[in-house]
Amino acid sequence: MTNKLKVIEYDIIYLSYDEPNAERNYADLCQKVPWAKRVHGVKGSDAAHKACAELSETDRFITVDGDNTINEKFLQEEITVDGDLSNCVISWAAKNQINGLIYGNGGLKCWPKEYVLNMRTHEAADPNNQH
Repeated sequence: MTNKLKVIEYDIIYLSYDEPNAERNYADLCQKVPWAKRVHGVKGSDAAHKACAELSETDRFITVDGDNTINEKFLQEEITVDGDLSNCVISWAAKNQINGLIYGNGGLKCWPKEYVLNMRTHEAADPNNQH
């Protein structure tokens, strides 16, 4: 099965909590993506990502972490992937503006909505499950 994902076809959701530049970065995103949605101030990664999934109107959604800005070229991205993507998250690395390092924490991610709604991260794990 070949899947072609076009960034422009998915909801883009700005996910922020208490980042110092959150408002400036959100304003920047809204200039580039006027239809962007926002989830702000939700405590816990699990709950915050589920809030994004609930807000999304598309079968996948893209999160932009609150300490990130996007390059407008990102909106033109098209990815072709073979295989079932129903449980796969696509991640774009972020460049840390302080130290110049590029890594996968934060950044931009394309999530399958149903996967997020049903996932159980460490924050929502069954406390009786010792494995």
